[in-house]
Amino acid sequence: MFEYDSYIIGPTPNKLVIFLHGYNGTIATHQYALDWLKQYVQNAVIIAPQAPQISDKNPERRQWFGMLKYDIQNRRADPQTTTEDIFAIYNNANTEIDLCAAQINLFIDALQQKFGIDDTHTFLCGFSQGAMLTLYTALTRHTPLGGAFVLSGLVAGADSLQTKISARPPLYLFHGEDDLRVQYKTLPITLDWLKQNHISAKVQTYAGLDHRMNEEEIKQIANVINNKGK
Repeated sequence: MFEYDSYIIGPTPNKLVIFLHGYNGTIATHQYALDWLKQYVQNAVIIAPQAPQISDKNPERRQWFGMLKYDIQNRRADPQTTTEDIFAIYNNANTEIDLCAAQINLFIDALQQKFGIDDTHTFLCGFSQGAMLTLYTALTRHTPLGGAFVLSGLVAGADSLQTKISARPPLYLFHGEDDLRVQYKTLPITLDWLKQNHISAKVQTYAGLDHRMNEEEIKQIANVINNKGK
């Protein structure tokens, strides 16, 4: 279904960790985070799928869903754009997001069958657009995953997602306070939406961090996976 890189960590891996890269990116552009994940996660199969679409910004990059058609002026990254307008932009992409999340859930099913690992020992992690899909996919799965990790994301396609919530896995949100691409100021709105839908989440923010991942985030994610996936 998707092309992917895989890493086998440990002699008897009993956990499945799936990492979704961001918009206008590739597996390679996120390799630094995957290298940290490989370093800290124990006894796991790590899968990094490549988004299927060619990026609408750069033909050498990929995207899970396009954004130019919804935001040709990149208003979502303008500090003057209101949070209401930012969420409206991402809500307009709800049909594409819903379809992509369904495909990712089928991909997870196939991987679980291949490696003999169940939902309890499966963890979904994503950055930026991959984080948005992580949230949507995990909440629309048939049973809760072991954990879902949302790095520098927000709730996208909220109106559609609200009608399709079928699982409430352990949820972890990470965001840099200097992020202007998926703007940090959207975090309270995402948290409020989750609360309204009876979804709890643990949150970690980082002063001085812009739109990227840091090693501390990956360490925390690995610690959760290692402790919960035994």
